[in-house]
Formats: sequence, C-alpha cells, structure tokens
Amino acid sequence: MKYKFVLLMFVALVTINSAGFAQTSTEYNNQGLAKYNARNYDAALQDFNKAVTLDPKNEKALHNRGLAKYALKDYDGAIKDHSSAISINANYSNAYNDRGAVYYKLNNHVAALNDYNKAIQIDPAYFRAYKNRASVNYALKNYDAADKDYSKCIELQPNDEDGYMGRGMIQSQKNNYAAAIKFFDKVIELQPTSATALLNRGNAKYALKDINGALTDFLKVVQVQPGNANVYFNLGSIYMTQGKSADAIANFKKYNSFLPNEWMGYKYTADVYYMQLEQYDNAELYYNKAYQINKNDKTIIERLGYSMLNQKKTTEAIGMFKSQIALLPNDYWGYYNLGAAYSVGKAHAESLKNLDIALSKRMVELAHWESDRNLDNVRFLEDFKKILEKYFNQDILAKYPGLRGVL
Repeated sequence: MKYKFVLLMFVALVTINSAGFAQTSTEYNNQGLAKYNARNYDAALQDFNKAVTLDPKNEKALHNRGLAKYALKDYDGAIKDHSSAISINANYSNAYNDRGAVYYKLNNHVAALNDYNKAIQIDPAYFRAYKNRASVNYALKNYDAADKDYSKCIELQPNDEDGYMGRGMIQSQKNNYAAAIKFFDKVIELQPTSATALLNRGNAKYALKDINGALTDFLKVVQVQPGNANVYFNLGSIYMTQGKSADAIANFKKYNSFLPNEWMGYKYTADVYYMQLEQYDNAELYYNKAYQINKNDKTIIERLGYSMLNQKKTTEAIGMFKSQIALLPNDYWGYYNLGAAYSVGKAHAESLKNLDIALSKRMVELAHWESDRNLDNVRFLEDFKKILEKYFNQDILAKYPGLRGVL
C-alpha cells in the first residue's frame, strides 16, 4: 500500500505540473512574433498555427501568420489570413495595410490601393499606409497623388527619409531636377550613407549638365556601397563623354561583372572601343556579347557588322547586315550596309542590287555616300552611275562630285 500511494502521488504531481505549463493562444502568438522578428519564419509559422488552432478568433495570430506566410512567399495564404483577421475585426488597419502589401507584390495595384485607402480611413495617422499607397500611385504614374502621400509622410515623421526620397523621385520623373536635388539633399542630411539618394542626386545633377557634381555623387556611392552595379554604368557614361576611354571601359566592365546578363554594359564597352579607340577586334567581342543577349537592337547589329568589316571579315559582316534586314526589312540602312559590305568584298552585282534597294527606300544622304570608303570598289562602275541617275537629277549629283570617286 505504501508504494502504491507514492506512485499515485507522483502521477498526480506530473499531471498538475504539465497543466501548469500548457501555453495559451496568446503565448504562442507572442512566441511566434519573437521568432518572426528574428527572421526565423518557418518556426514562427508553426507557433502561429498553434495559436490559431487554440483560438480561431485570435485576429492578431491570424494577421501575424499572414506576415509569416508572406515572408515565405505563400502569397495566397497570406491574403487568406489577413482577410480572416479583417472578418473578425473590420477596423484592423494593420491587416488592411499588410494585405495591400501582398496585393502590391502580386501587381494587383487596384486591390492594394483599396486596402491602403481603408487602412488610412481607419487610422488617418498611419505613416506606413501612406508610404505604401504612395508606392502604388507611383507605380501607376499617379505622381500627384503619390506626391501628396509622401508629403503626408513628411508631416507625420519629418525625420524619416522615405518621404523626401519619394518626393525627389517624383520631381525627377517630372524633369524638375533642381527640386528633386533639394529633396535628395534632405535625405542625405538625414542619412549621409544613402546610396540611393546619392545615386539619384547624381542622376539629377547629370541631367542639369552638372557633370562634376554628378561624378562626385557617383564616387561617393562607390565608397558607401561598392556593390551597387548601376553606379559603375553611370561612371562609365561620364568618363566616355569626357573621352577617358580606359576609365569608361573599366567601369562598364565592372557593371557587367555584377550584372553579366545586362546587354547595355557590353554595348557601351564596345562603343568606346569602336568610336574612341578604333580597336575593332575588341569592339566586335563586346558587341557580340551584347548581341547574344539582345538580338533586336539595330545599333548593336550595325556596329557589330562594321567592326567585322573594318577587320576585313567581309563574309561575317554580310551575315550581320542580312540579320539587320531580317529584323527591319523596311529600314534602308540595312540594304545600304549590305551593299557597302558586298562592295568591300568586290561582289559588285550584289552591292549594286542592295544599294538600289536602299535608294528606293529613300536612303538619300548623299554626303554619306560620297564619304563612305566602303563604296570605293563600285563607285566607278557605270551601273553605279545609272543607279544614281535613276533617283537624282544632274544638278543634285553635281553637288557631290565624290560620289563617282572624284574626291
């Protein structure tokens, strides 16, 4: 009997202690929120699930579970949870705001706007809802509405840089660069290491032809955020306009080291080699990199073809100009370029045929015909003269004596 009594007492003690440690829905919610704030979203979701299981009407747990699902990219689940929280509390401004964020992520701008409107209606001092609504209006190019919301953000939190940043972006979109710079100045005053503000202020200065000011801002971006790819493209563009070819190339290459699938960096690198350095082999290399990514840009195709032609790679150049014609069959430049390439290759008949087509499509820039050395192998031919006389009278042709090789 004695041992039996002790055993029963032990069981009773365990039962009482277990009951004492049972967690409530609120406790699971709070525990999950701590994990969510630590970015441990999977563990947070498990706690929110337990909180909702214990109390399906726990609106905070539903809302927080929606946040966790959003972080885990379960957007439909996030919308469902936020909607459930709203069905329990129709004045739950946070749930409206955060459901709006999910809709915005899904590019459902109308639904997002409706939710942000509702959040602001419930809480007219809701800073984040104004900022989010401004983002939607900006995306929809409703710049006046966005500017009004960013102004409200500044009113509510004058020491938060986001409102000034938004207003600066809007002024830049409206080409009011001087006004934009003042807003970016304020952002930088509040946050001196804001790479975004420095980059945008540099762009605004560049638009106002303050090249030195732009260069200063872009170099600061490199200091505070050396992994910002865009700043290297901007630096390359400035150095290119200044004729600093080596610096331009270095920065365009740096840009593409971060963004290897962005064709513009390769194109501009090639442009420096082609137009400034006349290094046609390097130009061909980088135009070809750009072409492999974007085969629909006329300039890339054209300059790639001439990079080849300037290296006497006539067959390859002809192939590129045929691609240009295939892309833009009504553009006379493709036919002119092909005619020039055939001339270099001494395929006279093909050259004249394509030059004739170019003229029929009104490629009548005779000063270019006169100065283009690629036509030298056909310009002395009698059939070339006949083609010219088919489209121009003698008075016009007399103004361009070099058309027939009399330079």
